Amino acid sequence: MRKQILGQPAPYVEVRAAAISVGLDPGGSESRILVDELLRAGYLRRYPSPSLTAHGLYRLTDSGIVAADEAALEEARRRVRQDEGEER
Repeated sequence: MRKQILGQPAPYVEVRAAAISVGLDPGGSESRILVDELLRAGYLRRYPSPSLTAHGLYRLTDSGIVAADEAALEEARRRVRQDEGEER
């Protein structure tokens, strides 16, 4: 989802595209559960307009951006450690 907001004037994300990008069925229960968890954790917010949310648009909050950045950094560190282990 973090990649979706790069270069955008507002931090909106389309959960359908995000679900597909990680191999989930966007209409499936697992996807809905994960969106609910992100909402409860404060990483996503619904738009005031129910029609936008009905179309799968949500706002990525500042804490959601920080969490996504931290996860990406940790993944990059893991890859470096893995690559270093393969070189030895």
